[in-house]
Amino acid sequence: MLEVGRAGVLRGDRPHHPAAPRQDELPTRELAASTRQLQPHDGTAATGTSRRTGWPLLAHRRAHAAVSSPGGAPRPGWCWVAVVVVACLLAAGCSGGGQRRGRSTATSRPAGVVGQRGYWPTAGWRTAPPAAVGMNAGLATDLDAKATYHPQLRSLLVIRHGELVYERYWHGDARTGQEAFSVTKSFTSALVGIALGDHQLKSLHQTVGALLVRHLPAGADPRLVTVTVGQLLTMTSGLAGDDPTQGGDSGLMQHLQQSRDWVRHILGRKPVTTPGSTFAYSNASSHLLSAIVADATGQSTLAFARAKLFNPLGIHTEHALVGVDAPNVSPALRQAYQRAEVAWPTDPQGYHTGFSGLKLPSRDLAKLGYLYLNGGRWDGVQVIPADYIRASTQAQSHPPPSAGADGYGYQWWVTTEHGHPSFVAVGYGGQFVQVIPDLDLVVVITSDAANRRWDAENLVGEAIIPAVTH
Repeated sequence: MLEVGRAGVLRGDRPHHPAAPRQDELPTRELAASTRQLQPHDGTAATGTSRRTGWPLLAHRRAHAAVSSPGGAPRPGWCWVAVVVVACLLAAGCSGGGQRRGRSTATSRPAGVVGQRGYWPTAGWRTAPPAAVGMNAGLATDLDAKATYHPQLRSLLVIRHGELVYERYWHGDARTGQEAFSVTKSFTSALVGIALGDHQLKSLHQTVGALLVRHLPAGADPRLVTVTVGQLLTMTSGLAGDDPTQGGDSGLMQHLQQSRDWVRHILGRKPVTTPGSTFAYSNASSHLLSAIVADATGQSTLAFARAKLFNPLGIHTEHALVGVDAPNVSPALRQAYQRAEVAWPTDPQGYHTGFSGLKLPSRDLAKLGYLYLNGGRWDGVQVIPADYIRASTQAQSHPPPSAGADGYGYQWWVTTEHGHPSFVAVGYGGQFVQVIPDLDLVVVITSDAANRRWDAENLVGEAIIPAVTH
């Protein structure tokens, strides 16, 4: 039996295809002023091709989930109630965005300069009309019209100077949980930064062999043992890529999710390149980061996130559904995941999936972008070290040209949007949290992954940036 609100389920991800957007640069700036909310509305379907054809998307397949314990899911070895749940996740993480577009006529501010905020959206986002924050008054009308060509859209939020100036839902409302897919990776990275700031991790040079020693199988490849936290963050661990759009093997995820011990399974692999030398988009690397956070902090990744990230930002996860991957999940449990506002599945040992699976309302996804926009600082508290934020949102490794990105930071894609440095958290099927620091702008886009379309992100360059007037 599923204990609603406390136990959990997993969602089903689907196979993916090419991908989406991009990102770039450091946190920034000062915000203050307006927004506007719109009622849910059905956009008319239309076909269209993305001008951003570069974004590769990784596909991870997830099997089923078994519902688990309350609130802060258990760590490996913990005793918890479990109900077998389903959740076929073929989620794809994406890569950064392709074409450079023309420059905006707006006056941009220097990136990396964080100013004083008049308020913080901990208790909720303030709203204001676009004109109150230096955007064209016709923004809503323009986005409404253009959105009809993107029938995959589930939600679209635009935040400028800390004010919600556009908000619309095509499925559900502001409380509806959105499947973040590989946007989860950027949350996992944030937790690594927090653990570093709290000195629960000593440095990014610490190795897998030291941090996950109890999980190492006999005969573990000595090269893998020396992989560092920094290499996991930048997708340069040497592990084979599991994103087929970038030459990776999606079968690797199937083998992982069929294994009884995911962390041990990953640590039993052999690197295919010298660690630190080559970019390869790897879900397995992100999952090791989640295990590292849990072991270093002595609590589950969700419990640590709740105390150090979610609660400070006003993200309510006390009733999160927590599911464990297991075979043969019932449709009822799958539906429970789909209905959940907040969820974060785990592997069979209780480690939350570091690469995908997190589910949050769009307004909460926006808070992560806003935290990074503000250099990791929130309402007077340095939640994530500023130096870690800067490094996270600058190119630390270099994806292949097919990725369409300028670079990859710490689980964030780095790119240029319409002439402006930008960084983006990207998830399979068109999920984006994009930050454009010099315009003091955060955009959240969620999509129905079943449509396998990433082109809604084009709205950022086609309508949102051009609407910035000053």
